[in-house]
Amino acid sequence: MPRAPLALLVALALVSALLATLSLPSFDLGLLAWIALAPLLYALRRRGLAAGAGLGWLFGYAFGAGSFFWINVIPGLEPVRFALLAAVFSLYYLAFGFLYALASRRLGSWMLLGAPVLWVALEYARGSMGFLAHPWNFLGHSQYQAPAAIQIAELGGAYAVSFVLVMANQLASQLPDVLGARRWRWRAQSLALGLVLAATLLFGWHRIAPETPASAHLRVALVQANVIARDGMSAGEQVKHLAAYGRLTSDAAKHGPDLIVWPSSSLPGPISFWMVRLYVGDVAQRAGAPLLVGGAGGDKFAPAREGHLPYSNSEFLISPRGQLEGQYNKVRLTPFSEQVPLQGIVRWPRWMTTLEKSFVPGEGYTLFRVGRGRFGAPICWENAFPDLFRRFVRDGANFMVSVTNESVFGATAGARQTLAMNVFRAVENRVAIARAATTGVSAFIDPRGRIVSRVRDARGADLFVAGVLAWDVPLSDTKTFYTLYGDLFAQAVAGAALLILLLCVPTPWRARAPQP
Repeated sequence: MPRAPLALLVALALVSALLATLSLPSFDLGLLAWIALAPLLYALRRRGLAAGAGLGWLFGYAFGAGSFFWINVIPGLEPVRFALLAAVFSLYYLAFGFLYALASRRLGSWMLLGAPVLWVALEYARGSMGFLAHPWNFLGHSQYQAPAAIQIAELGGAYAVSFVLVMANQLASQLPDVLGARRWRWRAQSLALGLVLAATLLFGWHRIAPETPASAHLRVALVQANVIARDGMSAGEQVKHLAAYGRLTSDAAKHGPDLIVWPSSSLPGPISFWMVRLYVGDVAQRAGAPLLVGGAGGDKFAPAREGHLPYSNSEFLISPRGQLEGQYNKVRLTPFSEQVPLQGIVRWPRWMTTLEKSFVPGEGYTLFRVGRGRFGAPICWENAFPDLFRRFVRDGANFMVSVTNESVFGATAGARQTLAMNVFRAVENRVAIARAATTGVSAFIDPRGRIVSRVRDARGADLFVAGVLAWDVPLSDTKTFYTLYGDLFAQAVAGAALLILLLCVPTPWRARAPQP
């Protein structure tokens, strides 16, 4: 087979990056994800291993820069830092390009399974690499608005959805090689993919079919005040900030809620500060309902005092009597913003982080109890990690509250990308989610991953608006396969990827004609 021009292969890799970016929020052209990788996969089979690695890196850099371009609105983010982030992100796809080019020489038609195995193994690595973990914008996340396609997430998480998508892309990438030919391999692969798609959709339609209504509900009200707490606020500014939440909480109380939720970082100061504690307690008493609020447990760096530990980020449950009934402390801190990676080993430049030392992480997965409801409240960054999220449900949560402060994202795709991840957390664990965000998007998600409603203004805007939202949240004691066993599917796929590598390593440089 003649070697394809390098310029054409580069163009194909960039086309794939563009299509993959458009499939994700806020573009939300999810159908593109079924063919987005096909140009890249076709290109990876046209040249050798070095070209495969280079094309994979180019795709990864363009995909990362495109899908995360909104990060540039974050105050203080230097262009060099964004370029570095995109470069680190692209390394996973460099590895994919190299391994795909290697495996395709040995596996041939079996790449219908080999391609998704390699892709999902590297997605799993991307979501599990310690402080470098970034389980954001997986290919499967593009399907968050297609309920029938994502129900398999209760078995294998978002990784299972990515697996099916890459299978479809692999078959689509082989189409130019078989046009006009009647090849039994193509027909067999088409049949195999058809069976997988049919099984996926039949399972999905079964899971979203009308079911017996939940035996119990908890009425939850969300407050999105669209006011932003910051360090160094004066006493007057703190009062004004709390008053905004107080007014909306009074509106929320009219819905007769069993629980009212404020977002992460909704408190303008530590709850140990008497003014903040007194005001929040008074708001809860006037509302006549438990109040979940977010803020620091105390001074983030000072020794513990008055029973408050210096956690970086916490959620507090205030009783209708104004008393503190429970506290959850963020377990997984955000790298470089709350945590100094490799502290004492690496001294990071100031443009990477201004922290001198890490904040204090929490030590357990606290469950709050309100009536018959039991819930966890993972904070901001934690909601991106499916294995962390599921632990609350495994330990007994029958619904979940997702709290976040995404004001620094501005009116960009960032908030909608995190909303898409919450959709998967609901399906993976078959629980309803009440999502409270400082500036949006605040929403309710049912156990099948459908966004029931969200806070909007009269124009339909859901970002940087204020409002309240109430819903009778269904309580579920279901424990899905994913809830019980976590990333077992992704780990098995990663093991299969190692087997593929072992099969290919003995003769990686053998000259073979590229196979479709």
